[in-house]
Amino acid sequence: LGSLLWLDERKLLRYDRSLTNREYLQQAQTNADLRERLGPVVGTFERVWYGHRDLQEDDFRAYEQQVEQLRDLEQRR
Repeated sequence: LGSLLWLDERKLLRYDRSLTNREYLQQAQTNADLRERLGPVVGTFERVWYGHRDLQEDDFRAYEQQVEQLRDLEQRR
């Protein structure tokens, strides 16, 4: 949610609480960098949240890195 709100504040996508994660990826269709960076964040979130998978320390570090790469988009604008 934090990443989605961050992206909305920067006008990289429009936040709408009724949308699914996959619909956000669809919104990013025209921005290859955004879609490439948002995809792994969504994938990890879905595996943990919906798949009820534990997030190990290494997995968490990788997720943090995925979010940081997503936030690096602002640097490239």
